[in-house]
Amino acid sequence: MVRAARKRTPQVSLKGVFLHAVRAVGGDDRRGGVVAEALDFLQRGFDAHYARGHAADGEILAGDDAYAGAVEIISCLNEPHFVAVASRMIRDGAGHISSGGEVSLETWVPHLADLLRVISGESVERSRDRVRRAAREAAG
Repeated sequence: MVRAARKRTPQVSLKGVFLHAVRAVGGDDRRGGVVAEALDFLQRGFDAHYARGHAADGEILAGDDAYAGAVEIISCLNEPHFVAVASRMIRDGAGHISSGGEVSLETWVPHLADLLRVISGESVERSRDRVRRAAREAAG
């Protein structure tokens, strides 16, 4: 019996949400595009690992490759803070899934806001508001 793949990450693109939030800051910041690309890889890694209850070896390898791509892309910015946030996103998302849950966008909003804060220079609260607004606009 083949089970339908079940996505356990946000239905909305992290890349799209983040790019929208970066544009709202008013910057065409290269770092924003790099971070958004890394977020896309991170989301693909989660989708490959956790789309079904038990991922096949190929899915696990695809997920690992996507995680590595995310870290490699973001490390090109030479800003350890970005790598630390990506690591926390992976840890927190995996924790939600291992406890039987799903990763909502709200789970990752604080992390996205922290990334945006570094790029924008704004407060984390202002960045969090921008990310939430971008998520609402992207969703509908």
